[in-house]
Order: sequence, then C-alpha cells, then structure tokens
Amino acid sequence: MSTKLRSLAVYTATSIIGLVSLGANAATVSRAFDGNDCSGYFGTGFESCTIFVNEGGEAIELSPVIAKFEEDLSVDEVNSTLFPSVDGSEFTFSNLGADNVTGDWDYAPTGDDPFVRYWATKSGDGFILFWEVDDSAVAAGGVCDVADVYTLACLDAALTQTSNSWTTNGQQLSHITFYDTAVPVPAAVWLFGSALGLMGWMRKRKVS
Repeated sequence: MSTKLRSLAVYTATSIIGLVSLGANAATVSRAFDGNDCSGYFGTGFESCTIFVNEGGEAIELSPVIAKFEEDLSVDEVNSTLFPSVDGSEFTFSNLGADNVTGDWDYAPTGDDPFVRYWATKSGDGFILFWEVDDSAVAAGGVCDVADVYTLACLDAALTQTSNSWTTNGQQLSHITFYDTAVPVPAAVWLFGSALGLMGWMRKRKVS
C-alpha cells in the first residue's frame, strides 16, 4: 500500500463529512478533514501537494496545487514548477470576517494561467476542501451523495471557478490553498508514449 493510500485510510477514519450549500444553479460542496492539506494529507510538501481520491484500491490524482496564501492572505508559495505564469497577484480577497473565518476570493487568470477547481481553508487542527458542482449533481440520483461527497464522481464534477467564498471551522484562518483544473501527464504514461513514438520512428527509418 502506498503512502498516499495509507494516509487516506487514516484520515477517512477521522474526517468529518462535509456540507452542501445550494445556489441558484450550482451547489458548493465541502468536506472537512483532520490535519493539514499540503503537509500531510495531499502530500508531504507544497509542490507535491495534489488532491487525490482512493477509488478501486488505488489513489487517483486529480488536481495539483496552484498557490497558497497565509492567514493575512499574503502569498506564501506558488507552484512555479507547473505554473510559471502564476505569481499570486491573480488572486484578490474581500468581505473578510473576523479572524478571516469567512471571506470571498476572486481569480483573474491570463495567458497560460490554470483555472481553479478546488480550494481549501486550514484552521485549528483541520482543513475544509471546497468545490462547486452543477445543482443536478446533488439532486436525487446525482453523482454527489451527501452522505459522503468525497468520491471520484463528485470530485470529477467540479466546475472551474474564478470567484467564490470560503469559511473555516470557526477558528482563525491559517492558510487558504487553491488547486488546478488538470493533472500533468504521469511520468509512466509519458515514458510509454515516448517509447511508442521511438518505435514508430525506428520502423519508419527501417522501411525507408
């Protein structure tokens, strides 16, 4: 069993099932977890931080981290390896509650900037992961089961966002983290594709 799979088993046992907040045509889905997002649950360091879900006995990676902001909402880290065009200034924050327990965020991507699908707030001894889905996803028979929204089907239904809101568990915000809309091609897949390309080139050369 991989490290990520072990982490999922531990945290699922101690996590809190999240909330569903209905809007006009969309629903904001959330799931609360014990621990830290990028320093324990989704990875052991910022640039390795990737949202994943355990499905069919394996960890399926869904969304790498874009940027992290400190409790005062200043830029802490950006994932310059994957997203060199992002410097953090694309994000702005407003309507902040006391101790930043609530607030709104806006994101203005340009050029090669990624879009946001998920965001997480860390406070106290846990964090809350948020994403937004079409309201049909949380309707009867929808892909998001309100008894446990943290499934591949519900996570995969996440809509891209350029603005939304957040809350914490009532404690002062420690940090807020944003996650990308897509995952880079795994190294194994890249190597397989490269091998196929090389074989095709060698075959073409031999025929010539």
